[in-house]
Amino acid sequence: MLLVTYLLFMITISNSSAEDEAQQVNIDAIKEKYWARGNETELGVVQNRLYSKESKLEIGSLVGVLSTDPFLSVKCLGIKAGFHFSEYFAANILAWKNFVEPSSALLTFQETVGATTNNNPQRSFIGTELAASLIYGKLSLIGKAIIYYDLHLSAGGGVTATESGNYFTPLIGIGQQIFLSQSVSLRVDYRAMRYTETIIEKVITPKLGQPIGQRVNWTNAVTLGLDFLFGL
Repeated sequence: MLLVTYLLFMITISNSSAEDEAQQVNIDAIKEKYWARGNETELGVVQNRLYSKESKLEIGSLVGVLSTDPFLSVKCLGIKAGFHFSEYFAANILAWKNFVEPSSALLTFQETVGATTNNNPQRSFIGTELAASLIYGKLSLIGKAIIYYDLHLSAGGGVTATESGNYFTPLIGIGQQIFLSQSVSLRVDYRAMRYTETIIEKVITPKLGQPIGQRVNWTNAVTLGLDFLFGL
């Protein structure tokens, strides 16, 4: 009887030790999975992009406002087409038409002085740019939804058509793309554009229509667009 009791006691201890060992193994596995150990390949903190752009064509429309001459009010309407070589790099073609009106400063000047100023209204722009989407993230919208976005940098050049001629225009820019779905996104861009233009005389009567010199024009363009992705 004592022998049987002893054997049962030893079996109970053995089972308890096995259970403790299994629990210890599970705890170690959990620690290994959820605690950083300095091995970057096992951390998995950065998640993949939810909306893929690689090897896709992107076509969109854009509207915007241009700051180019204090005496002119300029708005634009155009299109953009591009191709994403990867999730990070793309090439775009831009084209827009400008709609120019006298600014409040010019109207006040004309009413006060009874004359106009020498200006050179922009008519359109067409060009290309390379874009790098190096920052990708997501934001919480009042705790109700998640917004996915790209922050991109761009650089390129094109031709600005004006009243006095066409001028080569290099540009640099920064923008943000907010994804509304896997194929539709809202895009906001700022571009700084520079060219040297010829000014035509509009004030002095004997010289009307004649070139009177050149000046550097800095144009700040802010555009808002809706883009659509198409897989190839």
